[in-house]
Amino acid sequence: MEFCNAVMGVGREERRLKAEGSVRPRQHIYKSGEARGQIVVLRDGWAIRFVLTPDGRRQVLSILLPGDIAGGEFLMRNEARVSVQALATPVSYCAFDIADLKEIAKRDPGLIWTFVGIEIAEHEASEALMVGLGRRNAEQRIARLVLDIYERLERRGLADGATIPFVLRQKTIADLLGLTQVHVSRVMTVMKEQGIMRLARGSLTILDMQALRDVA
Repeated sequence: MEFCNAVMGVGREERRLKAEGSVRPRQHIYKSGEARGQIVVLRDGWAIRFVLTPDGRRQVLSILLPGDIAGGEFLMRNEARVSVQALATPVSYCAFDIADLKEIAKRDPGLIWTFVGIEIAEHEASEALMVGLGRRNAEQRIARLVLDIYERLERRGLADGATIPFVLRQKTIADLLGLTQVHVSRVMTVMKEQGIMRLARGSLTILDMQALRDVA
């Protein structure tokens, strides 16, 4: 929620700039080509950023967790380049109009560096995904994904020891990591049989953190 805190710290008069919103499971927050003009910060729920290829296949670009930002691209362009959609849970969020944020930045130039940080974070996430797709095998990709999600949730106080909420379906993991759904199922089954992790309804427990790190 660093972005929300940065904006709301400008002054009490800016509180009116924040809008609240929510979407149902699998509903779009915005679609590619839409002129949304807002930065959205997730409060609850998980979402994905994705694009559709010309033949209709889906490439998931990133997983958005509570506290993550969507719509950073609106800082530089009018229309969305990617779509953002809730996963299997409802998503609630706060949203800030780009025009209002730019006015705030004129009075508080420090907010500009927050904008820069958003763009850098999105760029680094894209680079990390490219490295994973190009240099890791299926087992390493999945282990790295689980570890990344755990670390992000743990930093935000959303992990219960080694257990985290986990609402990703195998199809979503496949579309993110460039694998088939069958391959994802096989790898995750092996990891469960090896005692590395346990999946329950809506949650994942890392049973052997060092083994998971070794694979990743």
